[in-house]
Amino acid sequence: MKSAGLVFLLFTLFLSGCRTPTEEILTRGAFTWGVALDGYPLTPERLAAVSQEISIPSDRIVFFMLWPEKGNVPGGFPLDTLNAIHAEGALPCLTWEPMFLKDNREVTISAQAILSGEYDVFITAFAKAAAQWKKPLLIRFAHEMNLSRYHWGGTDAAYGLNSPELYKQMFRYLVSQFDKQQADNVLWAFCPNAESVPHAPWNTISAYYPGDDVVDCLGVDGYNWGTTQTLEKNGWNSHAKSFDEIFRPAVTELRTLSKHKPLFVFETASVTQDGCQHYWLAHAIEATRTLGLDGITWFHVNKEIDWRLQAESAGTLKRIWQDKKVRFYEKNRPIK
Repeated sequence: MKSAGLVFLLFTLFLSGCRTPTEEILTRGAFTWGVALDGYPLTPERLAAVSQEISIPSDRIVFFMLWPEKGNVPGGFPLDTLNAIHAEGALPCLTWEPMFLKDNREVTISAQAILSGEYDVFITAFAKAAAQWKKPLLIRFAHEMNLSRYHWGGTDAAYGLNSPELYKQMFRYLVSQFDKQQADNVLWAFCPNAESVPHAPWNTISAYYPGDDVVDCLGVDGYNWGTTQTLEKNGWNSHAKSFDEIFRPAVTELRTLSKHKPLFVFETASVTQDGCQHYWLAHAIEATRTLGLDGITWFHVNKEIDWRLQAESAGTLKRIWQDKKVRFYEKNRPIK
């Protein structure tokens, strides 16, 4: 695990020539804002457009990448996307998903394939490229591992008692491979979903935690679906939930794992149903203080439903920024 001093140093140095972050971005006391975006690669034009829509600068930008079907071929390092995010003055956060698409179907890579070295050529080349890039890169490996939706390391049918142990082994293996390449600029995030599905004694956030020595920061994902999901159409019934209601149980459990590591929401959003999104966002920012969070990241994507931050919500965010009632990280940066 990187020492706290090294983590702070990385963030102090990662934007030489642009705005210079201080250690605040990984310490308590300042609210950080980020966006999660679909699609790859992320171009400067896309990022500039999103920045204009959101109305305030982003401290981090989360993006998503799958693994290749075969692990014996190097390549895939997202240099152009990382440079584009860096140019926006944000910390890149790669959500690295160990699965590939085959015939438009998601295929999860087995833990055995990773741990036996079948993907070492790919992993090693990626780690070397990351080390050569030198700037800090946050990797969120195999996120939301406590959801059967992903069943990382095995098949859907095999998701069960052994899944937490397989996950921990994969996470630790990835970190060890990057350490071998001296990719000290890479930071690792442990990021479960706020709610574990299925609800089972073996499927808890704590069960998947790979250890303080390989985790640099904690994270959690969760959404307010409102009443958009019904049993008849979607297979489950949803109801409106506040930010606090969604995240408090998970944050409480995460804090039992580590009291001092930075803790971010890496994905969240609220439906626009009944015009409530801007109110929900305002309460979410306030709740970050009571929950002791270091920032939230908005899922600015039109996916299952349109999660994107609407104009009224962006206006609310801008007013909160300008009112200075919340101490934003580097709050005096100019708004685009």
